[in-house]
Amino acid sequence: MKATAFGISLGIFMPGYLYAAALETSNQSIASFLQPDHYAEFSTAIIKAKISGKTYRPASNNPSTSSEISTQNFANTFYISNLALKLQVHPNWSFGLIYDQPFGTDIGYALEPISTSPADLVNAVDFELDTHNLTAVFGYQPNLSWNLYSGLSYQTLDTQLKISGQSMGILADYVADTDQDSGLGWLTGISYQIPEYALKTSLTYRSKIRHQPQFYEQTFSTPAIPALNLSFKQPINIETPQSLNFEFQSGITPRNLLYTSLRWVNWEKFKMISPLMSSSAPTSVNLVDYQKNQLSATLGLAHIFNEQWTGALDIGLDSGIGNPASTLSPSDDYYSLGVGGFYNLNSNLFIAAGIKYFSLNKAKVEQDQDGSGSLFGVLSSVDNNRAVAYGFKMGYRF
Repeated sequence: MKATAFGISLGIFMPGYLYAAALETSNQSIASFLQPDHYAEFSTAIIKAKISGKTYRPASNNPSTSSEISTQNFANTFYISNLALKLQVHPNWSFGLIYDQPFGTDIGYALEPISTSPADLVNAVDFELDTHNLTAVFGYQPNLSWNLYSGLSYQTLDTQLKISGQSMGILADYVADTDQDSGLGWLTGISYQIPEYALKTSLTYRSKIRHQPQFYEQTFSTPAIPALNLSFKQPINIETPQSLNFEFQSGITPRNLLYTSLRWVNWEKFKMISPLMSSSAPTSVNLVDYQKNQLSATLGLAHIFNEQWTGALDIGLDSGIGNPASTLSPSDDYYSLGVGGFYNLNSNLFIAAGIKYFSLNKAKVEQDQDGSGSLFGVLSSVDNNRAVAYGFKMGYRF
Protein backbone atom coordinates (compact mmCIF):
# COMPACT_ATOMS: atom_id res chain seq x y z
CA MET A 1 0.00 0.00 0.00
CA LYS A 2 1.48 3.35 -1.04
CA ALA A 3 1.36 6.34 1.26
CA THR A 4 -0.05 8.38 -1.62
CA ALA A 5 -3.13 6.21 -1.89
CA PHE A 6 -5.15 8.52 0.34
CA GLY A 7 -3.80 11.87 -0.81
CA ILE A 8 -1.62 12.34 2.26
CA SER A 9 0.10 15.71 2.40
CA LEU A 10 2.19 17.62 4.89
CA GLY A 11 0.12 19.85 7.12
CA ILE A 12 -3.12 17.88 6.89
CA PHE A 13 -2.74 15.97 10.15
CA MET A 14 -1.87 18.54 12.76
CA PRO A 15 -3.38 21.98 13.34
CA GLY A 16 -1.22 24.48 11.49
CA TYR A 17 -1.23 26.85 14.44
CA LEU A 18 1.33 27.60 17.07
CA TYR A 19 1.66 29.29 20.41
CA ALA A 20 4.95 30.63 19.07
CA ALA A 21 7.41 33.43 19.60
CA ALA A 22 6.38 37.09 19.55
CA LEU A 23 2.93 37.58 17.97
CA GLU A 24 2.81 34.54 15.70
CA THR A 25 -0.38 32.44 15.62
CA SER A 26 -0.01 30.64 12.25
CA ASN A 27 2.86 28.96 10.46
CA GLN A 28 1.60 30.33 7.10
CA SER A 29 1.91 26.93 5.42
CA ILE A 30 1.37 26.69 1.66
CA ALA A 31 0.42 22.97 1.86
CA SER A 32 -3.22 23.52 0.83
CA PHE A 33 -2.09 25.08 -2.47
CA LEU A 34 0.08 22.05 -3.27
CA GLN A 35 -2.81 19.56 -3.14
CA PRO A 36 -3.57 17.69 -6.40
CA ASP A 37 -6.50 18.70 -8.65
CA HIS A 38 -9.20 20.95 -7.13
CA TYR A 39 -9.19 21.27 -3.36
CA ALA A 40 -11.03 23.23 -0.62
CA GLU A 41 -10.20 23.35 3.08
CA PHE A 42 -11.47 24.82 6.34
CA SER A 43 -9.64 24.66 9.66
CA THR A 44 -9.97 26.25 13.06
CA ALA A 45 -8.10 26.14 16.36
CA ILE A 46 -8.58 27.13 19.98
CA ILE A 47 -5.50 28.10 21.98
CA LYS A 48 -5.57 28.06 25.77
CA ALA A 49 -2.52 29.14 27.75
CA LYS A 50 -1.57 29.22 31.42
CA ILE A 51 0.98 32.00 31.82
CA SER A 52 1.90 33.65 35.10
CA GLY A 53 4.80 34.64 37.33
CA LYS A 54 5.69 37.14 40.01
CA THR A 55 5.90 40.90 39.70
CA TYR A 56 6.49 43.95 41.88
CA ARG A 57 3.60 45.93 43.34
CA PRO A 58 3.78 49.20 45.31
CA ALA A 59 3.13 48.68 49.01
CA SER A 60 -0.31 49.86 50.13
CA ASN A 61 1.10 51.90 53.01
CA ASN A 62 4.06 53.27 51.06
CA PRO A 63 3.73 53.41 47.25
CA SER A 64 7.40 54.33 46.91
CA THR A 65 8.38 50.79 47.96
CA SER A 66 7.41 47.54 46.27
CA SER A 67 6.74 43.97 47.28
CA GLU A 68 6.74 40.80 45.19
CA ILE A 69 3.39 39.15 44.46
CA SER A 70 2.11 36.39 42.18
CA THR A 71 0.23 37.31 39.05
CA GLN A 72 -2.91 35.79 37.68
CA ASN A 73 -3.05 34.11 34.27
CA PHE A 74 -2.71 36.91 31.74
CA ALA A 75 -3.20 35.08 28.43
CA ASN A 76 -6.80 34.94 27.24
CA THR A 77 -8.18 32.07 25.21
CA PHE A 78 -8.35 32.93 21.53
CA TYR A 79 -9.64 31.39 18.31
CA ILE A 80 -8.22 31.42 14.79
CA SER A 81 -9.43 30.07 11.46
CA ASN A 82 -8.15 29.28 7.98
CA LEU A 83 -9.83 28.87 4.60
CA ALA A 84 -8.22 27.70 1.36
CA LEU A 85 -9.34 27.05 -2.20
CA LYS A 86 -7.08 25.61 -4.92
CA LEU A 87 -8.12 25.19 -8.55
CA GLN A 88 -6.18 23.31 -11.21
CA VAL A 89 -7.37 25.54 -14.05
CA HIS A 90 -5.06 23.90 -16.62
CA PRO A 91 -2.71 20.87 -16.50
CA ASN A 92 0.18 23.34 -16.17
CA TRP A 93 -1.48 26.18 -14.24
CA SER A 94 -3.11 26.44 -10.82
CA PHE A 95 -4.72 29.21 -8.79
CA GLY A 96 -5.40 29.44 -5.08
CA LEU A 97 -6.89 31.66 -2.38
CA ILE A 98 -5.75 31.31 1.24
CA TYR A 99 -7.23 33.15 4.22
CA ASP A 100 -5.45 33.02 7.58
CA GLN A 101 -4.72 35.03 10.73
CA PRO A 102 -0.92 34.93 10.95
CA PHE A 103 -0.21 37.36 13.80
CA GLY A 104 -2.15 38.27 16.91
CA THR A 105 -2.34 38.34 20.68
CA ASP A 106 -4.90 38.75 23.45
CA ILE A 107 -3.40 39.60 26.84
CA GLY A 108 -5.52 40.67 29.78
CA TYR A 109 -4.03 41.13 33.23
CA ALA A 110 -4.98 43.18 36.31
CA LEU A 111 -4.30 43.35 40.05
CA GLU A 112 -6.68 44.94 42.51
CA PRO A 113 -6.48 48.74 42.90
CA ILE A 114 -4.22 50.12 45.61
CA SER A 115 -6.73 52.15 47.61
CA THR A 116 -4.14 54.25 49.45
CA SER A 117 -2.08 55.18 46.39
CA PRO A 118 -2.41 58.79 45.13
CA ALA A 119 -4.33 57.81 41.99
CA ASP A 120 -5.90 54.53 43.15
CA LEU A 121 -3.83 52.90 40.43
CA VAL A 122 -4.05 49.32 39.22
CA ASN A 123 -1.22 47.23 37.80
CA ALA A 124 -2.81 46.19 34.52
CA VAL A 125 -2.30 45.41 30.86
CA ASP A 126 -4.84 44.86 28.09
CA PHE A 127 -3.27 44.25 24.68
CA GLU A 128 -5.02 42.95 21.58
CA LEU A 129 -3.65 42.73 18.04
CA ASP A 130 -5.42 41.13 15.08
CA THR A 131 -4.34 40.50 11.51
CA HIS A 132 -6.23 38.95 8.62
CA ASN A 133 -4.53 37.76 5.43
CA LEU A 134 -6.02 36.96 2.04
CA THR A 135 -3.43 35.54 -0.35
CA ALA A 136 -3.90 34.88 -4.05
CA VAL A 137 -1.38 32.38 -5.46
CA PHE A 138 -0.62 31.43 -9.07
CA GLY A 139 1.37 28.28 -9.84
CA TYR A 140 3.07 26.93 -12.95
CA GLN A 141 3.76 23.20 -13.23
CA PRO A 142 6.04 22.45 -16.20
CA ASN A 143 5.80 18.74 -15.37
CA LEU A 144 4.47 16.43 -12.64
CA SER A 145 7.42 17.13 -10.33
CA TRP A 146 7.93 20.89 -10.31
CA ASN A 147 5.67 23.72 -9.18
CA LEU A 148 6.75 27.38 -9.36
CA TYR A 149 4.38 29.76 -7.58
CA SER A 150 3.99 33.42 -6.63
CA GLY A 151 1.24 35.58 -5.26
CA LEU A 152 0.03 38.68 -3.45
CA SER A 153 -1.20 39.00 0.14
CA TYR A 154 -3.74 41.57 1.31
CA GLN A 155 -3.46 42.07 5.07
CA THR A 156 -5.47 44.07 7.59
CA LEU A 157 -4.19 45.00 11.05
CA ASP A 158 -5.68 46.67 14.11
CA THR A 159 -4.60 46.86 17.72
CA GLN A 160 -5.77 48.10 21.12
CA LEU A 161 -3.59 48.71 24.14
CA LYS A 162 -4.09 49.83 27.73
CA ILE A 163 -1.39 50.04 30.40
CA SER A 164 -1.86 51.10 34.02
CA GLY A 165 0.12 51.02 37.24
CA GLN A 166 3.00 52.42 39.20
CA SER A 167 4.92 49.18 38.97
CA MET A 168 5.14 49.71 35.22
CA GLY A 169 6.89 53.04 35.61
CA ILE A 170 3.96 55.32 34.80
CA LEU A 171 1.58 57.22 37.07
CA ALA A 172 -1.45 57.24 34.80
CA ASP A 173 -3.56 55.10 32.52
CA TYR A 174 -2.24 54.86 28.98
CA VAL A 175 -4.71 53.97 26.22
CA ALA A 176 -3.90 53.55 22.54
CA ASP A 177 -5.60 52.07 19.51
CA THR A 178 -5.35 52.17 15.75
CA ASP A 179 -7.76 52.43 12.90
CA GLN A 180 -7.86 49.21 10.91
CA ASP A 181 -5.17 49.48 8.26
CA SER A 182 -4.44 47.41 5.18
CA GLY A 183 -1.23 46.60 3.33
CA LEU A 184 0.06 44.45 0.48
CA GLY A 185 2.84 41.89 0.45
CA TRP A 186 4.02 39.14 -1.83
CA LEU A 187 5.22 35.57 -1.75
CA THR A 188 7.16 33.30 -4.04
CA GLY A 189 8.27 29.71 -3.83
CA ILE A 190 9.13 26.42 -5.45
CA SER A 191 7.94 22.86 -4.83
CA TYR A 192 9.25 19.48 -5.96
CA GLN A 193 7.45 16.15 -5.65
CA ILE A 194 7.67 12.49 -6.61
CA PRO A 195 4.07 11.30 -6.11
CA GLU A 196 4.80 7.55 -6.22
CA TYR A 197 7.01 7.93 -3.12
CA ALA A 198 4.76 10.49 -1.37
CA LEU A 199 7.75 12.86 -1.53
CA LYS A 200 6.96 16.55 -1.55
CA THR A 201 9.08 19.52 -0.57
CA SER A 202 8.57 23.28 -0.80
CA LEU A 203 10.41 26.49 -0.02
CA THR A 204 8.31 29.66 0.37
CA TYR A 205 9.33 33.25 1.01
CA ARG A 206 6.83 35.86 2.26
CA SER A 207 7.67 39.54 2.25
CA LYS A 208 7.13 41.98 5.09
CA ILE A 209 3.91 44.01 4.94
CA ARG A 210 3.98 47.68 5.87
CA HIS A 211 1.11 49.36 7.69
CA GLN A 212 0.69 53.06 8.48
CA PRO A 213 -2.42 53.22 10.68
CA GLN A 214 -3.64 56.32 12.45
CA PHE A 215 -2.53 55.89 16.07
CA TYR A 216 -4.59 57.42 18.89
CA GLU A 217 -2.91 57.79 22.30
CA GLN A 218 -4.21 59.20 25.57
CA THR A 219 -3.04 59.33 29.17
CA PHE A 220 -5.29 59.90 32.18
CA SER A 221 -4.52 60.57 35.83
CA THR A 222 -6.77 60.54 38.92
CA PRO A 223 -6.91 63.08 40.47
CA ALA A 224 -6.36 65.03 37.26
CA ILE A 225 -2.80 66.27 36.74
CA PRO A 226 -2.63 68.40 33.56
CA ALA A 227 0.90 67.28 32.77
CA LEU A 228 -0.29 63.66 32.77
CA ASN A 229 -3.54 64.18 30.82
CA LEU A 230 -2.41 64.15 27.23
CA SER A 231 -3.62 63.02 23.83
CA PHE A 232 -1.86 62.44 20.54
CA LYS A 233 -2.91 61.42 17.04
CA GLN A 234 -0.35 60.48 14.42
CA PRO A 235 0.27 57.78 11.80
CA ILE A 236 2.83 55.17 12.84
CA ASN A 237 4.75 52.51 10.93
CA ILE A 238 4.15 48.84 11.76
CA GLU A 239 5.73 46.14 9.60
CA THR A 240 4.62 42.55 9.99
CA PRO A 241 7.72 40.41 9.41
CA GLN A 242 9.10 38.64 6.38
CA SER A 243 9.45 34.87 6.71
CA LEU A 244 10.87 31.76 5.06
CA ASN A 245 9.21 28.33 5.24
CA PHE A 246 10.70 24.96 4.28
CA GLU A 247 8.36 21.95 4.29
CA PHE A 248 9.24 18.34 3.52
CA GLN A 249 7.53 14.97 3.56
CA SER A 250 8.42 11.51 2.29
CA GLY A 251 7.04 8.01 2.52
CA ILE A 252 9.52 5.79 4.38
CA THR A 253 7.48 2.55 4.24
CA PRO A 254 4.17 1.75 2.47
CA ARG A 255 2.28 2.77 5.65
CA ASN A 256 4.52 5.42 7.21
CA LEU A 257 5.25 9.01 6.26
CA LEU A 258 7.90 11.32 7.70
CA TYR A 259 7.25 15.07 7.63
CA THR A 260 9.09 18.14 8.84
CA SER A 261 8.98 21.93 8.59
CA LEU A 262 11.42 24.73 9.32
CA ARG A 263 10.40 28.38 9.69
CA TRP A 264 12.35 31.62 10.04
CA VAL A 265 10.63 34.91 10.96
CA ASN A 266 12.36 38.31 10.96
CA TRP A 267 11.06 39.66 14.29
CA GLU A 268 14.12 41.88 14.87
CA LYS A 269 12.60 44.44 12.50
CA PHE A 270 9.19 44.58 14.21
CA LYS A 271 8.46 47.65 16.34
CA MET A 272 5.52 49.62 17.69
CA ILE A 273 6.72 53.08 18.74
CA SER A 274 4.71 55.52 20.89
CA PRO A 275 4.88 59.05 19.38
CA LEU A 276 3.35 60.48 22.58
CA MET A 277 5.91 58.96 24.97
CA SER A 278 8.76 59.52 22.52
CA SER A 279 8.02 63.27 22.23
CA SER A 280 9.58 63.99 25.64
CA ALA A 281 12.15 61.15 25.69
CA PRO A 282 15.76 61.28 24.45
CA THR A 283 15.16 58.12 22.37
CA SER A 284 12.12 56.46 20.85
CA VAL A 285 9.90 54.58 23.31
CA ASN A 286 9.00 51.17 21.94
CA LEU A 287 5.68 49.77 23.05
CA VAL A 288 6.59 46.44 21.42
CA ASP A 289 9.88 45.24 19.96
CA TYR A 290 11.86 42.01 19.83
CA GLN A 291 15.53 41.21 20.31
CA LYS A 292 16.18 38.43 17.81
CA ASN A 293 14.66 36.49 14.93
CA GLN A 294 12.58 33.36 15.42
CA LEU A 295 13.50 29.86 14.27
CA SER A 296 11.05 27.00 14.69
CA ALA A 297 11.03 23.36 13.59
CA THR A 298 8.62 20.42 13.58
CA LEU A 299 9.34 16.72 13.00
CA GLY A 300 6.53 14.21 12.69
CA LEU A 301 5.59 10.67 11.72
CA ALA A 302 2.24 9.61 10.22
CA HIS A 303 0.99 6.02 10.11
CA ILE A 304 -1.77 4.63 7.85
CA PHE A 305 -3.93 2.16 9.77
CA ASN A 306 -6.40 1.45 6.96
CA GLU A 307 -8.17 3.18 4.08
CA GLN A 308 -10.10 5.43 6.48
CA TRP A 309 -7.77 6.11 9.40
CA THR A 310 -4.35 7.73 9.65
CA GLY A 311 -2.64 8.95 12.82
CA ALA A 312 0.27 11.32 13.38
CA LEU A 313 2.67 12.32 16.13
CA ASP A 314 5.06 15.26 16.02
CA ILE A 315 7.51 17.21 18.16
CA GLY A 316 8.51 20.84 17.77
CA LEU A 317 10.75 23.55 19.14
CA ASP A 318 11.03 27.31 18.86
CA SER A 319 14.05 29.56 19.47
CA GLY A 320 12.15 32.48 21.00
CA ILE A 321 12.90 36.17 20.48
CA GLY A 322 15.31 37.02 23.32
CA ASN A 323 13.15 39.48 25.25
CA PRO A 324 13.51 39.82 29.04
CA ALA A 325 10.60 38.52 31.11
CA SER A 326 7.53 40.74 31.16
CA THR A 327 3.78 40.23 30.99
CA LEU A 328 4.14 40.55 27.20
CA SER A 329 7.09 38.12 26.90
CA PRO A 330 7.00 35.67 29.84
CA SER A 331 8.47 32.83 27.75
CA ASP A 332 11.35 32.87 25.32
CA ASP A 333 10.98 29.59 23.43
CA TYR A 334 9.09 26.31 23.67
CA TYR A 335 9.00 22.57 23.09
CA SER A 336 5.80 20.97 21.77
CA LEU A 337 4.21 17.55 21.39
CA GLY A 338 1.28 17.00 19.05
CA VAL A 339 -1.09 14.12 18.30
CA GLY A 340 -3.51 14.09 15.39
CA GLY A 341 -5.90 11.90 13.45
CA PHE A 342 -7.15 11.86 9.86
CA TYR A 343 -10.36 10.15 8.69
CA ASN A 344 -11.56 9.70 5.10
CA LEU A 345 -15.34 10.01 5.04
CA ASN A 346 -15.19 9.04 1.37
CA SER A 347 -12.70 9.29 -1.49
CA ASN A 348 -13.17 13.08 -1.72
CA LEU A 349 -13.92 14.27 1.82
CA PHE A 350 -11.81 14.00 4.98
CA ILE A 351 -11.76 15.41 8.48
CA ALA A 352 -8.74 15.78 10.75
CA ALA A 353 -8.28 16.82 14.36
CA GLY A 354 -5.33 17.25 16.67
CA ILE A 355 -4.10 18.53 19.99
CA LYS A 356 -0.72 20.09 20.64
CA TYR A 357 0.87 20.75 24.02
CA PHE A 358 3.45 23.51 24.43
CA SER A 359 5.95 23.67 27.28
CA LEU A 360 6.94 27.34 27.40
CA ASN A 361 10.49 27.97 28.55
CA LYS A 362 11.18 30.83 30.92
CA ALA A 363 12.44 34.16 29.67
CA LYS A 364 15.49 35.70 31.34
CA VAL A 365 14.58 37.84 34.34
CA GLU A 366 16.12 41.32 34.51
CA GLN A 367 15.38 43.11 37.76
CA ASP A 368 16.09 46.57 36.34
CA GLN A 369 14.48 46.00 32.99
CA ASP A 370 14.57 49.05 30.73
CA GLY A 371 13.85 48.23 27.14
CA SER A 372 11.83 45.66 25.23
CA GLY A 373 8.44 45.14 26.82
CA SER A 374 9.28 47.14 29.95
CA LEU A 375 5.97 49.01 29.79
CA PHE A 376 4.17 45.68 30.09
CA GLY A 377 5.31 44.86 33.60
CA VAL A 378 8.64 43.54 34.77
CA LEU A 379 8.43 39.96 36.04
CA SER A 380 10.67 39.11 38.97
CA SER A 381 10.24 35.39 38.26
CA VAL A 382 8.42 33.19 35.74
CA ASP A 383 6.29 30.14 36.45
CA ASN A 384 6.35 26.86 34.52
CA ASN A 385 4.00 28.07 31.80
CA ARG A 386 2.19 26.02 29.18
CA ALA A 387 -0.31 26.22 26.36
CA VAL A 388 -2.60 23.78 24.55
CA ALA A 389 -3.95 24.13 21.00
CA TYR A 390 -6.97 22.16 19.78
CA GLY A 391 -7.38 22.02 16.01
CA PHE A 392 -9.96 20.77 13.52
CA LYS A 393 -9.70 20.58 9.74
CA MET A 394 -11.99 19.53 6.89
CA GLY A 395 -10.84 19.07 3.31
CA TYR A 396 -12.70 18.34 0.07
CA ARG A 397 -11.18 17.23 -3.26
CA PHE A 398 -13.18 17.74 -6.42
